[in-house]
Amino acid sequence: MSEAIREMSRTFSCPKCGGRPVWNPSDMRMKCPYCSAEFEVTMDRTPPTEYDIRTAPTAQALNWGEEKHMVRCQACGAQTILGEGESATFCAFCGSPHVLEDQSSAGIAPESVIPFQVPGDRAVSSFRSWLKGKLFAPGKAKKMAVLGQITGVYLPHWTYDSDTVSMYTGQEGHYYYVEVPVTVTRNGKTVREMRRERRTRWVPTRGTVAQHFNDILIAGSRRLPEKLLNKVRPYDLSGLCRYRAEFLSGFSAEKAGVDVNEGWDSAQQLIDGTMRDLARRDILRRADEARVTGLDSQHSNVTYKLTLLPMYLSSFTYKSKVYHVLVNGQSGKCGGESPISAVRVAILVIALALIAAGIYYMMSRSGGTVPDVTYMIP
Repeated sequence: MSEAIREMSRTFSCPKCGGRPVWNPSDMRMKCPYCSAEFEVTMDRTPPTEYDIRTAPTAQALNWGEEKHMVRCQACGAQTILGEGESATFCAFCGSPHVLEDQSSAGIAPESVIPFQVPGDRAVSSFRSWLKGKLFAPGKAKKMAVLGQITGVYLPHWTYDSDTVSMYTGQEGHYYYVEVPVTVTRNGKTVREMRRERRTRWVPTRGTVAQHFNDILIAGSRRLPEKLLNKVRPYDLSGLCRYRAEFLSGFSAEKAGVDVNEGWDSAQQLIDGTMRDLARRDILRRADEARVTGLDSQHSNVTYKLTLLPMYLSSFTYKSKVYHVLVNGQSGKCGGESPISAVRVAILVIALALIAAGIYYMMSRSGGTVPDVTYMIP
């Protein structure tokens, strides 16, 4: 862990009243909730330290800069990291009130962070706008979602760098043309004529492609699926700064549920997808079509770091299923899950059918041509 984190004090307080200040996303400063005093926090934009994938985290890497404690949700198992004196009355991931103290370690500390930039009231506004747009969500579900609480949580993410070289095998497709006889009808007569057709000749090929990868991002959370997280991405990683405990004050952080090696396995899958595409493009430089049949990738200079990315979470339960709504704490982009009311869909289908029937009736009565009408259900 970097020297900057090791040198941080274990606690911080308001310089005026001694209370615990919190991070204020509205103006990117610390603010004391007791005396309203505000003060700056230095954002260190120097590149965060990255670690060799073969090196296990050291004892220093467990230093979060101040005393932290853990709570665990008894319903979904989520482990959340809180600052000194902070508490949680409900789980940010499932909304359960059954949250108890957990004596386990907070684990490896992050090397970098994107501090919250979207204030809570703006996140709530984005959430409500998103909810209004869900026309097929049951009314009861909407009421439950509005009543649910929204919480700012830093989600752990691993980033990986790699110099990758891939040897590939495949096939080159080269076009050639032949004249073939065809039977056609012209002016009522059947005739034979020649037509030019394109064919593809496939030949084996092999080659090598190389690529440097920087900051391949892998979620360290098991509570939120990639499909859901992708609805509120991307994050602008140029906004990363070195981790400071102050950025977490007033917010919580999820403990990484995915370890560094498991994250690297996922990163390799993304890298292989890119390398396969590079191999295909390499073949297309000398051929008309391309097939990649085999890929052997070697990774060197592989490094990693743990970073925290800001997210507002809201969840509600409808018919025994938990639904999540997310707001990106950097951009304000909102996305989530919601149930679909079969009754509302049926009403819309019936309404569209009645409209189509009405148009048909009016046109047939007037002797006009009945238009073809296509309806699209959003």
